[in-house]
Amino acid sequence: MIFEIFTNICMSMVMFIRGNPNEEKVNRNIELLKKAEWFNQIYSSNEEFFKKDENLRYIIGWAKVEKSLRNEKETAKLRDGILEAIK
Repeated sequence: MIFEIFTNICMSMVMFIRGNPNEEKVNRNIELLKKAEWFNQIYSSNEEFFKKDENLRYIIGWAKVEKSLRNEKETAKLRDGILEAIK
């Protein structure tokens, strides 16, 4: 519980410092991610969440999706970040 609170505070600070990614970049990254089977399974059951949740959109917007999809370790890291944001 304390870890989750600390994580949320840190994420808020990072969001404040970096700013939010623009909608065009978030939507482009979502389209790139839709090419991955693992993402389609998550997206189909949480589509509304992907459209409205600021934290999730922030993670997807700032992710280097093309690079992540080429590297298995980076893909797992991105997938874990997305799943954590959905919880």
